[in-house]
Amino acid sequence: MSKLHASLFYHATVSEIFSDQALVRYLLQVEVALAHAEAQVGVIPYQAAQIIQQVVHDQGIHAFDFEQLYSCSAVAGNIAIPFVQQLTAAVKQVDPAAASYVHWGASSQDILDTACILQARDAFHVVVQQLQHAYCICLNLARQYREQIMIGRLESQHALPVSFGYKAARWASSLRRDLDRLTEIKARIFSAQLGGSVGTLATLQDQATAVLVAFAQQLELAAPSCSWHSERDRMVEMASLLGIIVGNMGKMAQDWSLLMQPEIDELTQPMSQANGAAWNSPHQHESVASAAILTAAQRVPLLICSLYQGLAQAHERSLSHWQLEWLAIPEIFKLCSGALMHGIDVLQGLKPHTMQMFANIEISHGLMMAETVINALTPQIGRSVAEDQVRRCCQQAKIEHKHLKMLILHCETLRPYLSAAQIDALFQPENHLGNMQTQINAVLNEAKLSVPMKPTLISNHGC
Repeated sequence: MSKLHASLFYHATVSEIFSDQALVRYLLQVEVALAHAEAQVGVIPYQAAQIIQQVVHDQGIHAFDFEQLYSCSAVAGNIAIPFVQQLTAAVKQVDPAAASYVHWGASSQDILDTACILQARDAFHVVVQQLQHAYCICLNLARQYREQIMIGRLESQHALPVSFGYKAARWASSLRRDLDRLTEIKARIFSAQLGGSVGTLATLQDQATAVLVAFAQQLELAAPSCSWHSERDRMVEMASLLGIIVGNMGKMAQDWSLLMQPEIDELTQPMSQANGAAWNSPHQHESVASAAILTAAQRVPLLICSLYQGLAQAHERSLSHWQLEWLAIPEIFKLCSGALMHGIDVLQGLKPHTMQMFANIEISHGLMMAETVINALTPQIGRSVAEDQVRRCCQQAKIEHKHLKMLILHCETLRPYLSAAQIDALFQPENHLGNMQTQINAVLNEAKLSVPMKPTLISNHGC
């Protein structure tokens, strides 16, 4: 993506993790781990592993001609082949014998898959920190505004009242589930890949399993029970979880943008670099952050679909499909982290307009309480009669722009069955909150179990 666009949609730290230079660093880390694992088991000389590590330590990515990597990757079909060639050449300049053991027994896919897992692990660390931060802010909003009554909306229409704290508690609950999912999938996803040509590590013969275990230990990854060259469920599961996170952030952004519409005006978003206005429309307070999040929420599912298509691979190593991940996974991570970055910015400065929330409850002239009135009348006059009489009052309220409460009070048919005090109580929003406070308490109590209230913060912006 163009840098001009990337600054809007991506998080700088995650973008760096998936940069070309970083990928080469991860590949070097994998090759060093492989050499040490094989030396540990006795497959290659210990001195060879030491030389390979020394070259990587001393030269790092400076040993590589990136322009040549770019051009040769297009011919070879992946970056691993020219990468190994250049690494071997660098080692050969120091020790020709050690150069013979670079990449011993591994396939290109082995080191690329394992490097991708290392990238994902580091990117997940950033995402977890961001999620914890967003989660804690939502919890604080839930606690602070649990009594702030506002209208609830069903299919974009007025329904029974809720509180702004309840809305924030629901946001927090979704983020808590995201954090739980991230914890649950680590053991499955963070797995090394080392199988050689068709997954059997035949080159290493009876030492194959020992090398695999040592290799995984070097990188602090799990050693898989079998190779997964053409079984890509790990990658799809990882991407799917990121898609859920982006979708949950998209739901919040949808709420924010709708509640900030001038005719609703129940929320204000912070005036910062996340917000702007068109030069010819200074009255507009455009939600750049919400737009970026919603864009990610629309884009990421399409990328995930391509990964699902890539599950149907042929035999032990497939001709294609695997390459889809090179395009999709980095962008999914960057969009997810970018959405969280913007979400944190908004949540930190989100301000409810309490008076407007109260005022908006009355816009529908009490019509959202119609069912409540019907339920109160049903034991005395039956549901059919109650529905008919209340419906008549609702129609009159719409036509004459009168409050339903006043029409119920003055309805001669209903007057004998409901006192003025009863009618007044029926139209008090705080009397119709159900188990809302219990739900808020449950969300807040969940947070006390595992997630710190003051997470380690990371830089949000890349510019």
